[in-house]
Amino acid sequence: MARRFAQLRYVVRRHRQSGLIRLVTHNAAYHIRRLARQNRRSSPPDGFDQEHGTDTAGNRSIASLDVIELPEAQYAVHYEPSSAEVVRRALGKLSIDAAGFTFVDFGSGKGKVLLAAASFPFKEVIGVEFSRELHEIALSNIARLRPAVSRAGKVSSIHCEASAFALPNGNLVCYFNNPFGPPVIARVVRRLVAHHRDHGYQIIVIYAVPRHRDIFEDAVIFEILDETSDTVILTTRRGPAGGARARITPPTRLIASSYGGLGKLPMNDDECDQHGDKD
Repeated sequence: MARRFAQLRYVVRRHRQSGLIRLVTHNAAYHIRRLARQNRRSSPPDGFDQEHGTDTAGNRSIASLDVIELPEAQYAVHYEPSSAEVVRRALGKLSIDAAGFTFVDFGSGKGKVLLAAASFPFKEVIGVEFSRELHEIALSNIARLRPAVSRAGKVSSIHCEASAFALPNGNLVCYFNNPFGPPVIARVVRRLVAHHRDHGYQIIVIYAVPRHRDIFEDAVIFEILDETSDTVILTTRRGPAGGARARITPPTRLIASSYGGLGKLPMNDDECDQHGDKD
């Protein structure tokens, strides 16, 4: 019963009163479609999970997870993993020495993207996930990763809210699969801009389902490297636009311009270390 009340509070906090009617209508239509699908053939097993003996498939709503009491939950998007093919295709477009980069998946869920990225020789592959439930599943999946399959130096999942994650030193390839709304993305971008501005590290962003790409573009330091109908790849600019004099749009301004009346995520300087703990 307590969990049901928590779910109700989460829904009201996320959608506000004006959005509840639309939400109820949407959910009613969803359940009608779901009942119709139950009379059809069940979905085939996930080929990736069958091959690797992992558990990465399926969708999970935020309300069904262990995070609904957290303030960041209202900005999170449901868990739906990218396919391994999409990840590998995007990484294959990068003309880089992967050994000189750390791969970071923001909102890594059960770890499918991590396992796909591990087939490239990155210095390290890191997943950042704020749901302990999904994080622990990811740890189990990583433990099943066969040495013959992984070419990365290290693969790990960290239990941490994305905007509190302390970026590792060095060049980065950052992956986002529409994991959360502008308030959280703006804070992550703030860290990425400082990482590039203060140290000169190259940052490549792979943004699948890029609904809030304007936040990256408004940060000035990024330029588009490649773009398809559902994915945009950006990289830090070379020269004055991406150097020490780069303009940093304050995250609160990004939030206001991108998400209007949603409100602000409280800003703080707490960080998760490489083990996911607060300093």
